[in-house]
Amino acid sequence: MPTVRTRFAPSPTGSLHLGNLRIAIFNHLLARHHEGQFVLRIEDTDLERNVEGALEGILADLRWAGLEWDEGPDVGGSHGPYRQSARGNSHRLAALRLEAAGRAYRCFCTDEEVAAARTGDTPGPECPGRCRSLGSGEIRARTEAGPPPVLRFAVPDDTVSFRDEVRGDIHWEGRDIGDFVILRSDERATYNFAVVVDDIAMEISHVIRGAGHLSNTPKQALLFDALEAPRPVFAHLPTVLGPDGRKLSKREGAPGVRELAGEGYHPDGVVNYLSLLGWSPGDDREILSRRELVALMDLDRVGASDTIFDPEKLRWASAQHIAAMPLEALVDAVASRVDRSRYPLSDEELPKAVDAIRTRLTTFGEVNQHLALLFPEPETLATGHAELAEEEAAEVTLRAVRQHLEEVEDWDPETLSGVVREAGKSAGARGRALFHPVRLALTGARQGPDLGQVLAGIGPRRAAQRLTRALNRITG
Repeated sequence: MPTVRTRFAPSPTGSLHLGNLRIAIFNHLLARHHEGQFVLRIEDTDLERNVEGALEGILADLRWAGLEWDEGPDVGGSHGPYRQSARGNSHRLAALRLEAAGRAYRCFCTDEEVAAARTGDTPGPECPGRCRSLGSGEIRARTEAGPPPVLRFAVPDDTVSFRDEVRGDIHWEGRDIGDFVILRSDERATYNFAVVVDDIAMEISHVIRGAGHLSNTPKQALLFDALEAPRPVFAHLPTVLGPDGRKLSKREGAPGVRELAGEGYHPDGVVNYLSLLGWSPGDDREILSRRELVALMDLDRVGASDTIFDPEKLRWASAQHIAAMPLEALVDAVASRVDRSRYPLSDEELPKAVDAIRTRLTTFGEVNQHLALLFPEPETLATGHAELAEEEAAEVTLRAVRQHLEEVEDWDPETLSGVVREAGKSAGARGRALFHPVRLALTGARQGPDLGQVLAGIGPRRAAQRLTRALNRITG
């Protein structure tokens, strides 16, 4: 099989949202599956729409998601992306080749004339093609008189057919496409032409993109043929709809990648979830590692039907990947987010505190919210201790637990859970009669993480202090 080369080609007109990132993920995974190359190309020829700082944001978003590209111009010792605007000369030379071969022609029609040639309520061909027959002398004279012409591709009247790996064989009539511009009057290439010239130069084997590009494909297929280059494999992924059934986009509620990174979503969870929007691994698994995604990704199991973005499912996927992290890696991921003024944990204490709440995290950004379960406000603890004064057997239970904990040397969750149960036996308490008083004394709440995790997370000194305060409140 020839080398698989895919590409992601965003425009620097704003930040990436999840719909864009999903396209990059499919291209990246397929290239890795076939041990090929993933190419990043910034399509920045529409100068009026380019946004300052957008390129840097796109690169940061891709790196956050772990989607490193494989080649490009050397920038500071690493691969920068290809920039379409730097390839203008290649676009012009390719266009002139088509003109010399009679496949393209100079067109002087104004926008108003092109619009007037269209009839009916639906858009017709781009141009009636009346300039096709102009002689060289008239072209020269009209060019000198100005304004400068555009260069249009002469679309044949035949049926244009191409194979889509997701949707099967697709056919368009040439007369419905019409002659389209490949060079603007200022000699800048249009999108459809620049894309094809660059895909040929970069030997792109697979063009994987959203269904919104399907209408561009017949034009691009014709250009590949006219430039005597093999067509790539085309695959148009299903459209992603929001929970309201509308197409997901930056304007219609698609979260930005920077937004998710800022909230602390696990990047592997995001990649995992987005890869399943329109693709199936062949079984009912929903949580897959990067290695598994690479091993399983192909185009055969991509569906054509629209798919729905579920924000809660995305959070769930992030939570599953966070829960599976080695503790050291998780601590590294949340350490900079911990409010040290609110939770003055030492470097030795932080891992045990994080371990106690890890299964509750859906994002790294929630760490402070859940640390509050271990380190409640004084008012919360005081309220919990006041409740204990109403429970007759609480004093006996708490004294037994405090006494047993004083003898513990190995302060780990499993040992501590066992010690609490042993203390309950000596006090004649079990189940709710044991766990609720101890939890209220330690956290001021009746629900929360496992008591062994709570004790490990707050440490022996704080545990003893809270139990003593609770007993003092009970005894007055």
